[in-house]
Amino acid sequence: MVVRIVRVNYLGVTVSAVTFVSLLLPWWSIRALGANIDIYPWGATAWNVWSQDWVIDRLLTLNSTLLLVGLLVFVSGVLGLVGSLKFPMLLISSFILNLAAAFTFFGLMRSAIGKLAFGPFSGTNLTAAGPWGFALGIGVCVIAGLVAPISLILSYLQRYRQ
Repeated sequence: MVVRIVRVNYLGVTVSAVTFVSLLLPWWSIRALGANIDIYPWGATAWNVWSQDWVIDRLLTLNSTLLLVGLLVFVSGVLGLVGSLKFPMLLISSFILNLAAAFTFFGLMRSAIGKLAFGPFSGTNLTAAGPWGFALGIGVCVIAGLVAPISLILSYLQRYRQ
């Protein structure tokens, strides 16, 4: 019986953990008189809503579309974890999928907010108020994606040395 020792890429495991953490942090936030909205890659939550206007309704209907972004981030974390333990080439998936999720999310929010801010709902209470914009979660996801290729390079350098 032969026991094989699995080389663990700890930077890759950390990148996967940070990717999973980004799912729990808001990616977009709106703080305005009458509503507080946090948008995650899996859905939107609103609290302290005093008036249910068109903007809030529109943002809360993004839940099904945002699920695609959350799925991209989750798959990125899983593939990065598998790549850290067994198949180093999968570490590049975190780079590709995290950036794809961030750009998809940006496009989705630009489409939703742009139509609301400059379209027929421009008189609502959220378009003139602020602050609103990107939050910590999307930054954490992008940073994890950008660090993922470093873990792949370090994995190959470690193999090259041995």
